[in-house]
Amino acid sequence: SMVFWMFTWKATYYSPNTFKELELSRPRSFAAQRWPKSRPRTEPLTVFDFARLPVQFLLTGEKVADALFWPVLFVQWLLVVVPMMALVAFPAAFPMILGTVSWWPFALPWQTAATKALLGGVVADMMSNLHSFIIIACNHSGSDLYRYFTSCKAYSAEWFLRCAYSSANFETGSDFVDIAYGWLNYQIEHHMFPDMTPLQYRKLQPLVKSVCKKHGVQYIQQNGLYRTWRMLRCAVGDDQMIKCDAILPPASTKDKGLVPANDK
Repeated sequence: SMVFWMFTWKATYYSPNTFKELELSRPRSFAAQRWPKSRPRTEPLTVFDFARLPVQFLLTGEKVADALFWPVLFVQWLLVVVPMMALVAFPAAFPMILGTVSWWPFALPWQTAATKALLGGVVADMMSNLHSFIIIACNHSGSDLYRYFTSCKAYSAEWFLRCAYSSANFETGSDFVDIAYGWLNYQIEHHMFPDMTPLQYRKLQPLVKSVCKKHGVQYIQQNGLYRTWRMLRCAVGDDQMIKCDAILPPASTKDKGLVPANDK
């Protein structure tokens, strides 16, 4: 199943979930005003939930209005994403149009050209999904990264430590590497200083890394493919992230099934 998500995740997860967050951020939107109380707003929303949740709501005795909420939200999402999804098939439109009006000038049948163009668009989109999955999905997951059960104040000492203990950088330092990773290879610096430009992250990264090393703070920098492997191991249950209440001080206890930040 993870292979499916890797090649389709922009349409099946990232798009509906981002649309949900966008609509919930608008107080007057349909989603913000009608969101079912039994469904936590923080729960991720995938494309399959649009079909699953109405049935689940009806079978569990929820209000019919709450069950109908999901088809309405689905239509709203679909109206936004259909134009973008159509771009995948857009190259196939030219052979079809020219062939239909008998203006196709090439020896290759226009039907064959349209089919190849469509397949090329689908494969290219799948590769784009895989690339974005590698550079986005895996830099906050792995058995060496931390997840927390408490919040903290932004720009506090705890907050800066969490940026380091819950993020992983990839290779950095050159235009080729940075462009290949879409400048998402500076996750630690990005979360510490979210308003900086990408080039500033490149200049700042060696300093942040040296400060972390000097004070014994975890700083992970590894290859993107290796980080993807570590994330996949967590996704399928072979590994799990480190559970912690806080980094400073380590308020978690083993009696609660948590691991203190300094107990590695």
